[in-house]
Amino acid sequence: MAEIILGILLGMLLAGIMVYLYIRGLIRTVMRELDEHIERAANTLMPVIIERENGVLFCYDKQDKQFICQGATVAEIREAFARRFPDKTAYLDGGDEELVKELREELKELNVKLD
Repeated sequence: MAEIILGILLGMLLAGIMVYLYIRGLIRTVMRELDEHIERAANTLMPVIIERENGVLFCYDKQDKQFICQGATVAEIREAFARRFPDKTAYLDGGDEELVKELREELKELNVKLD
């Protein structure tokens, strides 16, 4: 009788170890894929700051404050940015709060028209 109980406990222990190893493998896979996505996003996304002066929008790289492009509308900024950085995607990451809010609304409308 003791051998049966010992066998059951040993089987449960082995099953527990197998489940643990399986879950650990899944977690490693998910973490590796997440790291790849984060790296890909870091390589393709560029944070920009937009300023408006005399009705003209000026776009600057947020990290080094270098001028990127200018335009009268968000659509012009997008086109100029895409010409200069075809493999990057800009996202608004600062500037005057009211202007950023206004430009985000314009971007939403522009994206709806493009879809």
